[in-house]
Amino acid sequence: MASMAGTSLSAAAASQRALGSSIHGTKLAHSTTPAVATPAQPLRIEAMKKIQGRVVCASSDKTIAVEVTRIAPHPKYLKRIKSAKKYHAHDEANECNVGDIVTLAKCKPMSKLKTFVVVERKVGRPRGERLPAPTLPPLESESEESAVAA
Repeated sequence: MASMAGTSLSAAAASQRALGSSIHGTKLAHSTTPAVATPAQPLRIEAMKKIQGRVVCASSDKTIAVEVTRIAPHPKYLKRIKSAKKYHAHDEANECNVGDIVTLAKCKPMSKLKTFVVVERKVGRPRGERLPAPTLPPLESESEESAVAA
């Protein structure tokens, strides 16, 4: 009994498929629009990942280590938390130094860890290095006191 029910269902499904394919075939055969539209310009889909960070190590040949800092809210407490991650990137000309700000683009893996390439470089200063203090001209009161004293 179960085998008869299975065959009747499969026969009904086969006839349904045949009917559906003939209907779809008729629609495609009599349609006036082309099935594949050729665009005037080729589509350009760019799904490359780009990240920006600071160079923390440039001692290897053609490889730099970049630290990328992200700020995201904590899932429960919603406080903004900093998280940092290091990436290895390919620097063909060995032009990046520690402290530079670089933009990295995803590429095919060059080694086990190196899957980014340097796209853009901005000269920066190493972390911990301070700018020199600006020297200001003497105040008018100081210059008057020195003139009176002389």
